[in-house]
Amino acid sequence: MVDFVWQQARYLKKHYSHFEVHVLVPHAPESLKHEVWEGVHIHRYTYFKPESAQSLVYPAIWPNIKENPFRLLQVPFLLLSCYLATKRLVKTYNFDLIYSHWFTPQGLMCNKVARDNNIPHTLTSHAADIIILKKIPWLGPFLVKRIIPQFKAISFAGSRGRDQALAFFNDEQQTAIADNSQVLPMGVDLQLPEQQIPKPETTIGESLKLLFVGRLAEKKGITFLLNAMAQVKAKGLSVHLDLLGDGPLLDTIQKQVKALNLDNDVNFQGFVNGQEKFRFIQNTDLFVLPSIVTVDGDAEGLPVSLLEAMSAGALCCASDESGAPDIIDDGETALLFKAKSSDALAAIFQQVAKMPEVQRQQIAKQAKAAGESFLWDNMIHQHADFLILPFINGGTVVK
Repeated sequence: MVDFVWQQARYLKKHYSHFEVHVLVPHAPESLKHEVWEGVHIHRYTYFKPESAQSLVYPAIWPNIKENPFRLLQVPFLLLSCYLATKRLVKTYNFDLIYSHWFTPQGLMCNKVARDNNIPHTLTSHAADIIILKKIPWLGPFLVKRIIPQFKAISFAGSRGRDQALAFFNDEQQTAIADNSQVLPMGVDLQLPEQQIPKPETTIGESLKLLFVGRLAEKKGITFLLNAMAQVKAKGLSVHLDLLGDGPLLDTIQKQVKALNLDNDVNFQGFVNGQEKFRFIQNTDLFVLPSIVTVDGDAEGLPVSLLEAMSAGALCCASDESGAPDIIDDGETALLFKAKSSDALAAIFQQVAKMPEVQRQQIAKQAKAAGESFLWDNMIHQHADFLILPFINGGTVVK
């Protein structure tokens, strides 16, 4: 289960304790089929046999297919299994609302169950989960046009995703859907370390500590980050990158690090979470989010990692294709740069290295103030007010 889905569910239960919350997700090998976490029911459905062969969903469907096209064979089984598992749950529990994350497969498959049982259905769309259907001739656009108007409410993680979804429709339809949708980022579960080691001030000529947090996938733009590091290193600026994450491009990135002679400047930390992750965030000089939109249209919504870094009081920079323009003021709460431009990112590194410490601290302070509004304790009420409360009579929600 994706962490932000779990965090949303647990904060929903925390603030609306009378809700009975069920989360339905695809099964992963060695996971239990049903368990209860902090009062939230977690149900997992098998979508392929043998279970050890299930390799489509985690950590993300589209990158998994690109890595191994034979995984496309599991897609019909995933769709059918999602539909049948939702149907079984609806028969077992008296749900007041079905709330789907991602248009495919959950939004598509749960839509029929919701209509057949006259249950309100809402949706949160993430990143490229709708625009990707343009790759399926005729059928993809047909499904979007037919099903999107049937949701009671739709939230988008970023404005780019909303604009891409609206582009499927004519002007009149766009107006109706826009009236029924909002841009609502996921929240932040702030887990600051109990003790923090103060970091020394950094000046030009010393090593500028950079931090990246995220999945090592093409849309994260790490290639441009490494090229920018090589550029400023050639000009005499020492930079060091802690790279937190894992993913399909790990080997490719390691080879690029070697080719650019950055072996001593990049530290691969692997997957890091919880307080340890926030310790890295609090002790970096600059959090870097170099996201891009790939040639095949894969893109971010608004990465939670940026919201985490801002809410923890880090100085941040992000590309203009990262979803960051939705929530930051360039130069005030973070620094914005042109995506797919190593030159632009290198200029940011040089700017930060020369920036007076008082200016860095001021931007970081304003980032923290802006980021705190995205803490789950605050965001969960916006999600509930728009996606849940207007459509329920009782308090049973399945996600």
